[in-house]
Amino acid sequence: MTIIHNLALGVALVSAFGWGTAALAQSTEAPNGGEERLQVVVRPDEGLARRSVLARELINLSAGPNFMKEFEQAMSEQLDGITQKGGEEAAWIRTNMPPMLSRMVVRLLDDMVPAYAELYTEEELRGQIDFYRSPVGRAVAAKAIPLGVAVQESQIEVMTSFMTELQGKYCARFDCGEAGQTGAKPSRR
Repeated sequence: MTIIHNLALGVALVSAFGWGTAALAQSTEAPNGGEERLQVVVRPDEGLARRSVLARELINLSAGPNFMKEFEQAMSEQLDGITQKGGEEAAWIRTNMPPMLSRMVVRLLDDMVPAYAELYTEEELRGQIDFYRSPVGRAVAAKAIPLGVAVQESQIEVMTSFMTELQGKYCARFDCGEAGQTGAKPSRR
């Protein structure tokens, strides 16, 4: 899995689950003979700290040694296409967006550590670390940014095609109006 895909996975997993402890629901009797209540018992995860250290190492290795430099370069190239028309707004975007995106990526990488530590076993983390330390693993990591850019371009094409088809079929069924507002077409009786 490349770091770009892992970023997306990390965001999804961190938002879906709480990390760091295992919880088990147990039912208990309510006082005065009332209905049973559900109580959460938290059990600490003994290997979490160890897996967190390994997760940090894996994320750093899988991103490659020049990840931020390559990320900023790819971002700059993409901004060239977006801001070609120039003007004050384009200049502002080119100046302000790269450092903001860089901070966001650093935060996402940091936020991925708990997800990796919870999701992978120590053996799985060590296996991936061994891979990314190998010559092949280093070559794979070095291609993370170009692969991420290619995947992003493909996703944009596919999603644009999908949304165009969806909107066309939706508007054929429902009245989208000239301003793009939707509403059900009046039924024919």
